[in-house]
Amino acid sequence: MKKMKKIFIYTHSCNLRSLDASRMRSYFSQNNYQIVNNPKDADTIFYISCAAYDYVADKSLQKVKEFKKFDAELIVAGCLPEIEKKSVAEIFDGATIGTKDLDKNPEKIDELFLENKIKFKDIDDTNISFENLDEGKLIGVIKTILNKIQWAEKIVIKIRDHVFKNLLNENSFFYGLVMDKPYRIRISWGCPNSCSYCGIKKAIGPHKSKPLEQCTEEFKNGLKKDYKHFLINADDVGAYGIDTGHSFPELLDKMTKIPGEYKITITNLNPRWVVKYIDKLEDIFERQKITRLCIPIQSGCSRILKIMNRYSDVEKIKDAFQRLRTTFPDVQVSTHIMAGFPSETEEEFKESLSLIQECNISAGQVIPFSCKRGTKAELIEEKISEYEIVQRLKYGRLFLKNAGYNVISQGYATVSLPSMSKVKAFLFEKMD
Repeated sequence: MKKMKKIFIYTHSCNLRSLDASRMRSYFSQNNYQIVNNPKDADTIFYISCAAYDYVADKSLQKVKEFKKFDAELIVAGCLPEIEKKSVAEIFDGATIGTKDLDKNPEKIDELFLENKIKFKDIDDTNISFENLDEGKLIGVIKTILNKIQWAEKIVIKIRDHVFKNLLNENSFFYGLVMDKPYRIRISWGCPNSCSYCGIKKAIGPHKSKPLEQCTEEFKNGLKKDYKHFLINADDVGAYGIDTGHSFPELLDKMTKIPGEYKITITNLNPRWVVKYIDKLEDIFERQKITRLCIPIQSGCSRILKIMNRYSDVEKIKDAFQRLRTTFPDVQVSTHIMAGFPSETEEEFKESLSLIQECNISAGQVIPFSCKRGTKAELIEEKISEYEIVQRLKYGRLFLKNAGYNVISQGYATVSLPSMSKVKAFLFEKMD
C-alpha cells in the first residue's frame, strides 16, 4: 500500500493569502495528501508568506529559516519571493511560488507535484479563511483540541463572545468582524493602482476580475450553506469589471437582488470608486443588505494623496462620505490613515483626523508609516522622524477621544521603525 504523503501548510499573511492557503489545502486534500498540524511530521512544508512591510518581510524571512530546520521539503510561496527576491536567495535555494502564479500560472504548482492527478487550475477558489493549526505551538495545541471536542469549542466561543460584548458592544464594527465568521467572496486578483508606498503589486500583478456569474454563484452557495454574513474582498474591490466590461455596482446590484436574510461587508474599497459610483451605490444601499464598508483614505490631505499616487480630490471624497453617512446612518463606514508619510506636516496629519470627524466615520485604524524597501516613497524627502510620528499618534488618540471616539486598542498593531523600537498603531470607533 502506497504511503500517504504528509504536508504542513502555514501562513501569517492577509485575508487574501489565507484564502490562497485554504485553496492549497483543498488541492492537496483532493490529491490524497494528509494535512498535518506539526511541521516535524511533514514530508513537505508549504509556507505562504507576506512582505507588505519591511518588518513583516523580516518576519517571513525568519520563518523561512525556522522551517529549513525540519526534515521536509520546503516550498516558499506568497508575496515574499517576488518582493524580496535577493533576500530570499541569500537564505533559500529551494522552490518558490509567487502570489500571482496561483491565478496566472497554476501549472507552476503542478510542476512541483507531478503525481497529482487533480490540477490546481481545477480547484475552485475558496470562501473560508485558512487557520493555522500548528501543534508545535501552545495555541496550535489548544485549537487542535477544540476542533476535536465540540462542547469545549462551544464554551470558548461563549467566553469570547462575552468578553467582546463587554469590551465593545453587539453593534460595534469590530465586534461584527471578530465574532461573525463571514463567507468570503474574492471578486478579483491583482491591483490596477500604483501607490507610491506599496510593494505588493510586484507580487500580486495586474488586476483581473473573476467572472460575474462565478461571483454570484459563490454568493448563492454561501446562502445554501446558511451563511448570513458575506465579506466582499479583493486588493481593490471597486476596480471590479474594468477589464471585462462589467462594473462593481453591477455586481452588487445582482448580489443584493438575491433574496434572503443576510448582510454584506465590503473591504478595500478605494475612495476613487466611491466618488465615481456614489449615485449607483445609494440606490443599492436602499435595499439594506450592505451594512459595513471599509474605505481606506490613507490621508485627508490632497498634497499627500498626490505623492502617494492615490485619488486626491479630498472635497469629492468628503462629499461622497457625507452622503453615505447622512442617507444611510446605519451603514458603518470604516477607514484607515497613515501618520508620518514622507514630507507630511503636522497640519496635514490633522487634516486626516478632521476628515474622520467631519464625515462621521464609524471606525478605523491609524498606523505609523513604515517605508517599504524599493518603493517610490523611499525616495521622497523629507522623512518624518520616529519621535514625531509617536507624537502624532498620541495627538491622534487624544483628538479622536475628544471627538467622541473610543480608542479600543493601542497595541492592535506595531510597526518597527529604523531604530527597531515599537510604535503603536491604534483602532478607533464611534461611541454611542
